[in-house]
Amino acid sequence: MGVLHVGELLSLPVLRGARVVAGHRGLDHEVTNVNVMEVPDIEAYVHPGEVLLTTLYPLRDDLAGVADLVRRLHAATLSALVVRVGRYVDHIPATALEAADELGFPIIVVDTHIGFNDVISAVLAIVLADYGPEPGRAETIRERLTAVALTGGGLAEIARTLAGALDRHVAVVDAGGATLGTGRPPAGPAGAVLPVADHSWTFPITVAGTERGRQLVDGSTEPTLGQRRLIRQACFAAGMHIAQALASIELDRRMRVLLLEEAVSGSSPDHGQLLERSRLFGWDFTEPHAVVLARADRELPDADVARTAAAALPVGSLAWSRGVEAVAIMPTIGPGQGAEPAARADRWRAALASMVRCDVHAAIGTVADDADGLAASHRSARESLAIGEVTARPLVCHDELLLERILLSVDPVRLHELVTNRIGPLIEADRTGSGALCRTLEIYLGIGNAAAAARALYIHYNTMKHRMARIAELLDVDLHDPHTRLSLAVALAALALTSGPGARG
Repeated sequence: MGVLHVGELLSLPVLRGARVVAGHRGLDHEVTNVNVMEVPDIEAYVHPGEVLLTTLYPLRDDLAGVADLVRRLHAATLSALVVRVGRYVDHIPATALEAADELGFPIIVVDTHIGFNDVISAVLAIVLADYGPEPGRAETIRERLTAVALTGGGLAEIARTLAGALDRHVAVVDAGGATLGTGRPPAGPAGAVLPVADHSWTFPITVAGTERGRQLVDGSTEPTLGQRRLIRQACFAAGMHIAQALASIELDRRMRVLLLEEAVSGSSPDHGQLLERSRLFGWDFTEPHAVVLARADRELPDADVARTAAAALPVGSLAWSRGVEAVAIMPTIGPGQGAEPAARADRWRAALASMVRCDVHAAIGTVADDADGLAASHRSARESLAIGEVTARPLVCHDELLLERILLSVDPVRLHELVTNRIGPLIEADRTGSGALCRTLEIYLGIGNAAAAARALYIHYNTMKHRMARIAELLDVDLHDPHTRLSLAVALAALALTSGPGARG
């Protein structure tokens, strides 16, 4: 393999007029490859020793971020940054130049007429220079492979180009072995496929240090050194295509999440624009939907949030992660018409809990009849989630929390007064270890039958009768009186809201 240093790039005819504007101490860095910047977080798609070509288009609105880019590229042990100025940016910020000088990371500026395709071909012609013969028209083939990658050509086109150059069957497969593209020799019969087997030579396709696929080259004889040069070029082109596809997928995901966040936060200033952009993604918010908000003690990975939502929530649901929170916009048939949405949401909550191996609480907000109602649904889901966490309920629905919401609207001092006056003696008795009297009363009032309550509490009926007598004695009340039962139930609900984790003070 030929050796090329950054300083020698300036001697290439294609880079005539290029100038080093910072990081001169790094001109002895060895160049192993070339890459093109398509997204701001490019370091996920580069390799050590690469020269990165860019117009800085991804940072055109955040030139202050160029200095941070320089530091990240240096940390990833890239060799240099080549910037084409004039079309999207007309200068490199001084902070970026200072960072490059400090790190010894070369920044080279080229004019707008310089083609990245030409630069890649010229650099790789040296970097991939092995000894030995190579197929005819090798330079033309290298340029074509590079052009395929830069212009968004597919893996099938890369396979066909390589097959024509080598006069062998070629296939591109993913990491799992699935075929992504094939090519046959020019003289091969139409429809012929790569023979499986024993006589295929395998070459890895890597992106950011991770193997994303392989080039399979058929033949009973090992490829020559010259042929290997072209195969490596094809692997580079395939890797660039895959990196671009991954970057495009990530950009699409971020745009989708940004639009969804605008929808649930109500931050979109233009209702018509929100609907139009939603339609472009294939979303229809003109039908009833509800926001489901889930929260865990651990981070919820975005891919797992989407996967579990696809399996558990109704068709057409949209879900994404916010770290320890997950949000879903779920189609619903509306309140009072069935419990299916709640059951689906609880299934999703349980799947998330199983995935992260910790408790997950979830809440369903109000039903939104259109996109304008999603923000209100999100606010109500957040309010409900706080109630669910305080009262230790795994799943709550906003429409079923009217009592709790009324209590939370009361002045905290008055709420504390209600709890103390109605069930204060029970709280004190529980604190001193006289039995779980508050819990016993809560279950009894919820069921309405002492024998059934004893079974729910897993205690003997005689123990239940003793506790109920003790409660009546401490509170000096008639537990058969409807008004008394109501006031005690309200006081217990207020206690749950004011004593649980995260309760307001």
